[in-house]
Amino acid sequence: MSWSHSPSLIRAESTLTEGSTGETAEAEVSIATVLALLKAGPSAPRQELLRAARDSRHKLAATLLTLWRESGEELTAAETSELLLHQERIEYYRQLWSALLKLAPGAYVLKGMSIASLYPPRILRSAGDIDVICPAHATLWDCSRHLASDGWELAAFTLGPSRPGDGVPFHLGAEFRKPAPGPSPDPYAVGLCTAEIMTDIRAPAWQLTRAAHSPSAADAVALVAERWERPFRSRDLMDLALLLRDLDDADIARLPEELARIGLWPQWREAMRALRNHGMEPARVLPSARAATGHARLHRTARSMMRWISPVRALALVAQSGTEGGGGRLAEVASDLVHSRIGTRRLLRAGLPLFGIPLDAEPARRLHLDDVGRHLVARTPLGSFLLVAGRARQEWLDEARVRAGSGI
Repeated sequence: MSWSHSPSLIRAESTLTEGSTGETAEAEVSIATVLALLKAGPSAPRQELLRAARDSRHKLAATLLTLWRESGEELTAAETSELLLHQERIEYYRQLWSALLKLAPGAYVLKGMSIASLYPPRILRSAGDIDVICPAHATLWDCSRHLASDGWELAAFTLGPSRPGDGVPFHLGAEFRKPAPGPSPDPYAVGLCTAEIMTDIRAPAWQLTRAAHSPSAADAVALVAERWERPFRSRDLMDLALLLRDLDDADIARLPEELARIGLWPQWREAMRALRNHGMEPARVLPSARAATGHARLHRTARSMMRWISPVRALALVAQSGTEGGGGRLAEVASDLVHSRIGTRRLLRAGLPLFGIPLDAEPARRLHLDDVGRHLVARTPLGSFLLVAGRARQEWLDEARVRAGSGI
């Protein structure tokens, strides 16, 4: 994957009209586009614009600062320092990705740096983290070992069922973090995943089919899948507008099937409406979107009902609410019942992802799952993990640590 800019994909001048006119035009990376996304007029105070651009609803500060700089506007000392932090973060991720790619040539970056290559030269896209897709377990272990040896801390580990046709027996996710140098409050973060779509903790992850593996098509699908977790950000809309311009006829022919397979048509239509509401006309339009969206909603409703019909899955879903900071006492009781009566291995067979809590045990040569007493432990090259569906009691950890450390 190349990070070089492609002038043929990005025009230097903006054709976006002011959002207040109600007109639409093909999106460009420009000050006018940013103002439209921020719902601000050209006379808005500079500091208010920058404060809004920094907000997590937008994440456009790096883009706005570089657009000002490239248009000839002089940045203040504080703005220059802020832009430098963005540049250092982006460069750090570029160097890290270069090192990971040498270790794991089969891996590739999803969204993030891939989308940034569509921005005009010298215009930055903010970089919060980097998502690396590892098609095989061995690839994920190689990347993980490199990060661990370089001072990165494992912040989260997940293991979930795969779907028929996936290239792995279980889907894995590992998130690593490392403090950023200097005044930056946000740590560096790397997500390693065996599947592109891991945004629904209540269902197996989705690997994109090979037909959808053009970088821009994969990025577009992953971008709209973020809507399962949160509302679209302004930066998402900017990204999606650029991705739509980069899709070719083959992508347009394949995307509807991929969106239907994963159930993302409602999110896709919502994104298209949001683009138009901000004065941006999508460069490419997928056919039969309205009918496909209705079918996807019916299918998702039926699938949701099936989850609650199964007593095993219903109890597990309540337990999982505890991992999201909610659920209260009910989630705790459900988690107790899941681990004492049902067992986490049965949950895995029922199609539910599990969350790993580190145990003190030596790394294994490869992944294998062990029933340790009443618990399920994943022994991995990163160490051993107690697999849970919700909140874990301290006595479970103590028991699993003793048994895992002794090899029982």
